[in-house]
Amino acid sequence: MLAASRQKTLSQSLATWATTLTLDDVPDDVIHAGKRAIVDTIAVAIAGSNMPVRKKILHHAIENYGPGRCVALGTGEHLSPLGATLANGVAAHALDFDDMSYAGIIHGSIIILPAVLAAVEQQNGTGRALLEAFIAGAECAYAIGLTVTDSHYLKGWWATASCGMIGAAAGASKALSLDDDQTTNAISLAAVQAFGMIAILGTDAKPTLAGRAAMSGLEAALLAGEGLSAPARAFEDKRGFLALMNDGTAYNEGLAQLGRTWRLTEPGIFFKTYPVCSAAHAAAQLTERLLRENGLGFDDIENILCDVPHLVAISLVHDAPATPSEAQFSMPFAIGCILSFGALGPEQISSDCLADQRLRDAMAKVRMSEADDLNLPEIAKRTPECARVTIKTKNGATISDFLGAPAGMPENPLSDDDLSNKFRRCCEFAGWPASRSDGLLDDLWTLETAPNLSQMLRGDVS
Repeated sequence: MLAASRQKTLSQSLATWATTLTLDDVPDDVIHAGKRAIVDTIAVAIAGSNMPVRKKILHHAIENYGPGRCVALGTGEHLSPLGATLANGVAAHALDFDDMSYAGIIHGSIIILPAVLAAVEQQNGTGRALLEAFIAGAECAYAIGLTVTDSHYLKGWWATASCGMIGAAAGASKALSLDDDQTTNAISLAAVQAFGMIAILGTDAKPTLAGRAAMSGLEAALLAGEGLSAPARAFEDKRGFLALMNDGTAYNEGLAQLGRTWRLTEPGIFFKTYPVCSAAHAAAQLTERLLRENGLGFDDIENILCDVPHLVAISLVHDAPATPSEAQFSMPFAIGCILSFGALGPEQISSDCLADQRLRDAMAKVRMSEADDLNLPEIAKRTPECARVTIKTKNGATISDFLGAPAGMPENPLSDDDLSNKFRRCCEFAGWPASRSDGLLDDLWTLETAPNLSQMLRGDVS
């Protein structure tokens, strides 16, 4: 299909593209990438459904948004569209186990999927409608992420919320069958209320903000459907999104390539193997490999140095975490879990684990340092969250290696079987029997054939 027109405003271009998109326009590999993201996001939402922050938000959603037909993943609750979107967005990000994209450094799926899931359920729609709306929303979010560039994130804006909610508005508008003008208003409504600060790292505010961004995107679509208007130049205005959040650039290849280059496959999606910030993954995977290959354990290690680039250093801000939320942004915690438990999974994201003396002793052996050579442009562009790990043993040996693309990155992707195993693991963590998780998993891999999304979810999730 045609790329977004340069004759229109950015909101209008995104809207025209999203409203005219059909699944028939989407290449098979992009459709499959969309399904992979949906499988993974529902998995981590189920795993996150019993986390303390989700329980608090679920109570809030029930009390303040009321019952409805939309599922709260991992529970028996059915809420209003806005309430379900809030609860599911928080659940999907509660463990920080969800996917992300380097097209703007965005956790896109946790914002877009909850919004379009509720919109499709409210419309009594199909699995195909969900997949179509999700892909439309994701591509719009990542186009905006590329338009504002990584500098948006590096200035302190949490692009997951600020860009993700625009994708959620576009995807929800698609699911609600809004027309071009209504979708333009929905996208602009989302843009003028965009929010999110990196100051949230390591607090309950982070998953809460994910849920609120998803809910705001859906609400923008609902309001536009009721006839509310918004400035068509919400991005280009001198007091608008681009001027305030970036350098004022209105168009770049991110928008110009919309419908030509599909961001679900290029740059692609990073699916996590650990429930911690992606910035820790390269160092954790490399440490795990070096320990295994050299037959080393806790008692053999004198210290571990993790050299990292700037993006990693500014993301992992808690050297001595006091809470599980802080631990998810701590290099000593991630490496300490590998060293003391031989694992870093959902089970480790707990106060009991954090209080374990063996873990505390392991964390004391770990140091992170920003390395100038890992900030060189050619390295930062190819491997933005790389790591060099140096292990010094008690017998005086030194072992060191570099990892640029940990498993899960598009350059080193997880297989469908890997994602299915992660799905089962997440469901097991939530207390589901294997028969229940396998039934839902089979349905999700054939999502486009589901005649009624609500019936599928009510049978398998509630």
